[in-house]
Amino acid sequence: MDVERERLTAIIEDYYRGCGWSVTRGAGGTVRAHGMGGVTWIGLPVCEADLADAGFADLLRELSEERMPTGERCPLELLPEVECADGLRGLLEELRLSDRGHVEVYALAA
Repeated sequence: MDVERERLTAIIEDYYRGCGWSVTRGAGGTVRAHGMGGVTWIGLPVCEADLADAGFADLLRELSEERMPTGERCPLELLPEVECADGLRGLLEELRLSDRGHVEVYALAA
């Protein structure tokens, strides 16, 4: 795992742990958190190289369709490198994932 991806992953893990949720690393570079009410949150660090990966759009579609045992979609939270945040938002619009309400892009605070 490259340094920037590991840094973003650690930020996501720290945030979820700070909420009091149990945290595990999942497939596809995801961070999974199990919160109150049985909600499963999926966090994904996004690096510039991901946007160039031909399979990345499929990964986003797949993750956006994951469901909790209750049948509701898991919230998908994306934490991009600053350099690729706009590109990621554009890709989500192209895939029509930005208007679903359960896929969010977060930015790092300076």
